[in-house]
Amino acid sequence: MELGLTGRKAIISGANRGIGRVIAGALAAEGVHIAALGRNLPACEEAAVELRERHPGLTAVAVKVDLEQPPTIDPAVAAAVKALGGVDILVNCAGGAYRGRLEEIPDEMWERYFKVKPLGLIRMTRATVPHLKRSDQGRIINISGTRGREPESHSMMSGPINFGTLSLTKAMANEFGPSGITVNAIAPGSTRTRRWDELVGITARERGLGIEAAERFLLEEVPLGKVIDPQDIADLAVFLASARARLISGTAINVDGGRTRSI
Repeated sequence: MELGLTGRKAIISGANRGIGRVIAGALAAEGVHIAALGRNLPACEEAAVELRERHPGLTAVAVKVDLEQPPTIDPAVAAAVKALGGVDILVNCAGGAYRGRLEEIPDEMWERYFKVKPLGLIRMTRATVPHLKRSDQGRIINISGTRGREPESHSMMSGPINFGTLSLTKAMANEFGPSGITVNAIAPGSTRTRRWDELVGITARERGLGIEAAERFLLEEVPLGKVIDPQDIADLAVFLASARARLISGTAINVDGGRTRSI
């Protein structure tokens, strides 16, 4: 299937590790030039070098941005656009949630994490949209989470952070659609990243289980019984960025093995 991605240009926040880094690799494999943005510049540079070595002739650059520091965002986007010579795709992948119940999370953690998502997502998008409007295939892909639809008490923060991302995705699709820009969200379930390993470890300690038993326990609510691989999310991101997804906009797609119960 021809995806129409060769020669396109993407800015990816949170590209230094985890899901963002895998998305960068998947897009690069389709011939997309990459600007890897993140707070950890050496890790972003490592990712960019890896992409250039794997795909000779590809432009892959690293740009430092700290979404907790708003003044860094506009210059980072400007530097990325200059290095790539434009932009067609924005992937907002940075951000997470502080794990805990409401009474366990102090104000400073709410403020810190909300600075990254949704506020950092808003600022990244606002800085990038003027450039996306010049593309004939503008795409915005927001990485959210299934807790935006089905909150849990033991991870209180992930509900409002990800619900805000889902709401913004729909509103942005309405606003930017007339400019030919599609906006979609991907909502991953439990994904095999550093955070999954931490969750398995916490569950093992709390329940007196071994690591394998703790993982099986966490997967009992997943009909397909598997942990999501970051590549599963990246594959969907590639499709949503492609010409084949030209009329898909304003939607959020779960990648969670069927765990989400709502329709």
